[in-house]
Amino acid sequence: MIKGKAKLEFGTGDIRMTSALSNGIGALCCITQEPHEIGERVPVEDSWNVDQAEVVLTFTKPESIDALIDELRDARAMMDGTYPFEEQNYREGILDFDAFMKN
Repeated sequence: MIKGKAKLEFGTGDIRMTSALSNGIGALCCITQEPHEIGERVPVEDSWNVDQAEVVLTFTKPESIDALIDELRDARAMMDGTYPFEEQNYREGILDFDAFMKN
């Protein structure tokens, strides 16, 4: 179930993610932090508790993670120009993210 709207803006180096597991449910927890190099692993002493997470994506089946990975691969292909566009509904500009968040 999805409730509300949230926009995570990746590429600015200020979203920190960590994986978690609770009662068989996998999660990707995200918080906002000071900008850093993308992919940089912050030392263990600079840790945070998942209770501080601002966004939590939960997965009850491993194949739902596979579906997310596939969608991320498509998004990357669209950005780098290798996605085989067949229909107009995937063209750039169809979704205005700022307008989406205001509605």
